[in-house]
Amino acid sequence: MKRATRLTAALALPAVLLSATFAFAGDDDAPAPLSLERFEELHAELQPDGVEPWQTIPWELDLFRARALAVERGQPLFLWSMNGHPLGCT
Repeated sequence: MKRATRLTAALALPAVLLSATFAFAGDDDAPAPLSLERFEELHAELQPDGVEPWQTIPWELDLFRARALAVERGQPLFLWSMNGHPLGCT
């Protein structure tokens, strides 16, 4: 038997056994389908309660206007600047 044929046979057997394992595996671990009632219950639980604290801050989108307001009020300027996806998923 040629070396390449032996190598192919040696790799084919584990691949067949592994695929057979997945083919005959049961769906016993599959989650139950999500009913409309359960979805609505989860959706209601995940909604924020009223106004979030960050929504009460008068954010200024114009940098020059924000700088002028900071000088006028004698307050520091908070600048949020970033590059990339807001969740870090780049």
